[in-house]
Parts: sequence; structure tokens; C-alpha cells
Amino acid sequence: MRTRPIDVKFNHSKKVFIMAFLGIAILATFKLLPAPDININTSITFYDIEGEAFLQESLPMRQQWISLEETSPHVINGFIATEDRHFYNHFGFDIPGIMRSIFVNLSTGSRSQGASTITQQYARNLFLSFERTWQRKIKEAFYAIRLELNYDKDTILEGYINTINFGHGNYGIEDAAHFYFGKSSRDLTLAEASILIGIPKGPSIYSPLMDYERSSSRQNLVLDSMLRENFITSDEHAEALQTQLVITGETPKSEDDASYFIEGVLQELDEILDGKLMNDGHLHVHTTLDRQIQTHINEAIEQTILGDEVQTAVIVLEPETGHVLGLSGGTNFRSSQYNRALYSQRQVGSLMKPFLYYAALEFGFNPSTSFISRETNFVYNNGVATYSPNNFSNQYPSESNNNISMANALAVSDNIYAVKTHTFLGMSVLPNIVSRLGITAEIPEIPSAVLGVSSINIMEMAEAYAVFANNGHSVNHRFITQIENHHGTLIYESPAAKNELILDPTQTYIFNEMMTGMFELRHNHHLAATGLSIIPNLTNRYAGKSGSTNTDSWMIGYTPDLVTTVWTGYDEGRFLSGVEINRYAKTIWCHVMENSLGSEATWFEAPDHVIPVSIDPLSGYLATENSRKITLFFEETNLPKANTPQLVDSEKDF
Repeated sequence: MRTRPIDVKFNHSKKVFIMAFLGIAILATFKLLPAPDININTSITFYDIEGEAFLQESLPMRQQWISLEETSPHVINGFIATEDRHFYNHFGFDIPGIMRSIFVNLSTGSRSQGASTITQQYARNLFLSFERTWQRKIKEAFYAIRLELNYDKDTILEGYINTINFGHGNYGIEDAAHFYFGKSSRDLTLAEASILIGIPKGPSIYSPLMDYERSSSRQNLVLDSMLRENFITSDEHAEALQTQLVITGETPKSEDDASYFIEGVLQELDEILDGKLMNDGHLHVHTTLDRQIQTHINEAIEQTILGDEVQTAVIVLEPETGHVLGLSGGTNFRSSQYNRALYSQRQVGSLMKPFLYYAALEFGFNPSTSFISRETNFVYNNGVATYSPNNFSNQYPSESNNNISMANALAVSDNIYAVKTHTFLGMSVLPNIVSRLGITAEIPEIPSAVLGVSSINIMEMAEAYAVFANNGHSVNHRFITQIENHHGTLIYESPAAKNELILDPTQTYIFNEMMTGMFELRHNHHLAATGLSIIPNLTNRYAGKSGSTNTDSWMIGYTPDLVTTVWTGYDEGRFLSGVEINRYAKTIWCHVMENSLGSEATWFEAPDHVIPVSIDPLSGYLATENSRKITLFFEETNLPKANTPQLVDSEKDF
């Protein structure tokens, strides 16, 4: 029997009534629930590597809450345009957006698409984990409705901008404005605000301190959204994109003798927990900090750099695990909170040479391989360009004996030998080995590249040298070993170090032995061994290399147990002057290593088929009764010969 039209209308009206009744009942139930507490903070107890608590902080640290009226309109408009353009018109979540994301996720088999409103993001920050599951999305909607029922839109938006994660331990727009630009959020320009608005999408990815290019790309998206929503004009859009921003990376915070180290911990927390520090109540964070080593770092800086504007960065790594045992990002945390150890990129000078010399060993060189060191005009780029480097103080071997070995060139940091090796092997070899060691900076294929004209991140340099100390295995630094919640439940444990073998262990051992040369007086010749000033203070055997430019002074040295990296210089790139300033890095390094290791330093174990040979360190020939003698290590199949240089060069080679 066919249903009459009037029955159809009745059934439809009945369904609408039932759904409306259920909706009202659900909303009433939600309304009867107590208002969710939006005043949630996370506190953290930090533990050192021995398990001793050394600091407790509340997060947001130093947070300054700011009202919507006190915030730049660019901040409010930018977040609405980018994150939730219908914020003032929906009831907590965007149904069309959710349906669209469900369709995309089902069709692609992923959970990459989301449609979280500002209210949902605020609810997630306060109450939920960051797992990409449908269950979490349902809970997110549940809390979003409760927030919408109990708080007005401005309260939700104000809470949102004051609690989101901007990276580097900064939660809330006011903290972020002070940290990145040294000003209140009320004074942010459009260009500055749009950079900050892009960060919470991925603080470890879009921080301008971590990757300015990627941060700028995200800024472009924010500005496009603001233009599309008519919050800004085309002229304002163009002007903001063309504005050159100065990122300070500093903000006042409570001081501890490991304050720079703590910032590294907070940065790693951002990455591990994806920014959900706001909702865990209390965290117990177990770090890699060795309090004694940190004390040695602080003492070395305080005793060495006295009342000067010179800045420093010091990093101590355990090569096998990648644990950061101690770190300082500046000379004085009270006067400058910018963490140079994590964020600065500086010219590395002669620290670049060892990378090439290791590669040369892989190409068949050995510690005795010789080149002539004298003033040389290098022609490159198909004969179009020339380059004429000089040795320090224009010192070269005598004309009667101007061959020097690779071991001697490394010990005294001979520039001519380095550039000849660079051009002899081919100028693509250096960028390749640098990349293998995990350095992300682009190294140009020019003769001067081997003399360290490129700027490289200080932590990346520490990790690269740690590869040699780790017998050729990769090293990735870490600050955190475990995280527990307020119940004592383990919520994160650092995975075992994935030490991928990236260098040949045999050549790495030979290289490490050769790297002791800077501390060997028998290498003194036309130039002095570069560790001359600190040799009397050393009681252990070390591998190491110093490096300097007009603006930067470095020292990196290691044993199998510790790698210490020290940089000193001026932030603004002023020229270094004076003997003492040039010795700062070596003096700090010596203090840290000697006090940290004591008399317990170990050394590398020789692999099979590597044998010690007594050679003349200057010529590279086998040692004779009348020559200087030094013991270096060689593969059995690649031994030095008596009175015959390993590689005789001529001017036509260059």
C-alpha cells in the first residue's frame, strides 16, 4: 500500500522533532556538567644523568598573559584567517571541514587531514594528547562543545593565543613576541606577527631560529590567508614579505647554572611531545646533564673571559650515545639568553681541513703523503679564476726541504697543503664528506672552501667531530632520556642510539691517531703545532683541531669518551684581536676536558691490519737515526717508504 503524502510529512516532522529533542537534551546535559578548568599549567622537575632533581619550573615558564585588547590586531586577525576563519560563527567545530577531512583520509588511507577549529585546538592543548586518532577527535569535539557552552568566544580566543606553543619553551603570544623580537605582542608589526602565527603549526619546524627559509614560507601562507579574508591590503601583504626581520632569540627567564642547557631540553620536549606541555599536570624529565661537567664549563668561561664582550658556545657530548653532558650558549646568561650553541652559524676556518684529510685517506693517501708547501697560485673554473692563499704569517718550509707530510700539515695547519689536496682530489669531494658527516650547510666547490669560509651551525660541528670519536658511527645529540607523568608512568623513553656506520673504521682510527699531532712538539717546523699554548697543561692523550678566522676562534678535541666543542667570537662579527682572545677557545677546552676526564681517559683500540710506523713527521719518510721520529699508524698495504715522498707534486698539477 502506498503511503499518502500527509503520512510522509508527519513522519518527517516526527524525525525532526526527535532529533531536536535529542539535541536539546545533549546540550542540556553538557550544560549541567561543570565548566572545564581552563587554568591548567604544567610543572616540570628536571633530573640530571644521575637521577638527582636539580630544577623545578612551572610551564608556561615566565608566562605573561595578555588580553585581546592588549594584543596587536595583526595577531588576532592572522590566527582567525589562518586557523579558523569561521571562528565567530560556529559552535566549536566545523562540520563541513570535518566531513571533508574524513573523506580525504578515507580515500588516502591516512589521518593527515584535520579540520580543528581554534576551540578544538584550545581543548586539545588543555585536555588531550596529540595522537592522530578518531577517538581523540571525538573527545576534542566533546571538550570544544563544553568550552563553547561555558565561555564566550573572546575568552576562548584569548586563552588560545596565550597557551599555544611557539617553540623554545615559549607558550603564548606575549612570551613569543619577547623571545623572538624583544617586544610586547601589542607592538608587533604585520611582518613580525605573521612569522609568529606560522610557528604553532610545527614549532620545531617553523621556528625562524631553526629554519628561517621554511619559517618565511609559512609566513607567506599566513599573509595570503589574511589577504584573502580582507584583513590586509595587497600593499601591506607585499611590504610584509619584503621586510627583513631581526630575530633576537632572547627573553628574561629564571636563571640556573644550566640555563642554556635547559633551553635545549625544552626544545627537545617540543619535538617529543608535539607541544602538549599544557595538559600533563606535572612532568618528570630525566636529562643527560652531568652536573660536574656543567660546573667545569661554567668555571672555564668565568675564569677565561673576563669583562669582555666576547661570546662563547661550549658543548660536551658523549659520542657513543649522543648525550649532551653539558652546554653553554653564551658567556653570561644574565646579559644574553641567546643560545649560540644551538642556533649560531659561524665560519669554521681550519676546522674544515680534517674532513678533507679523512676523505683523502679513503682515496689512498696515508699520513706520510707529501706535497710541496710554498706560495702557489691556484687556477680553477676552467682557467677563468685564480686563488692565492697564504700560510699563517707567510711561513713556508725552506727551499731545500719544502715537502711536508699530511700528518705535519694537519698538526701545524698548513693552508697550502690543504688547498693542494682539495684541488688534487677534486673540489666535489669536500662537500660530499661534509654532507656524510651530517652537516647541512652547502659547501661551495671553490679552492678556499677547505679553509673554512662557510658558516656552519655549532652543534652540527660538534656532532660531525663526534663521528670520528665514535669510530666512524653517526651521532645525533639528545638532551632527554626519559619522561614520566605526574603518576610516575613512563610516557617517553629515548630510543637506543642509531649509530649508523658512515666512515671506514680502519681509516677513522688512522685519522684519529693523526689528529693528535696538534699536541706534538716534534711537528714544529715552519709553523708551530697549533696546540702549543696548552700542551703543558694536558695530562691525557687527545685528538683535536683548532680553527680561526678574522671573526671566529674554535677548538674541538676528543677522546672515545668525550667530545668538547668551543667557539668564541663577537655576535656582530667584529674582528678578533689580541693573543688572549685567540687563545680563549683552547683555554676553555683544556679546562673542561682535563677536569672532566681526570686521569681516566681511554684511547681508541687499533683495528687489525693497522701497524705503527716510526716516520719523520716533516718529510713523511721513514725515520732515520738523524731525523725526527714520531709514531703514526698505517694500513699494512699502504706503508711509507724510505727517502721517497708518497706523492710528488709539480707546479703543472695546479
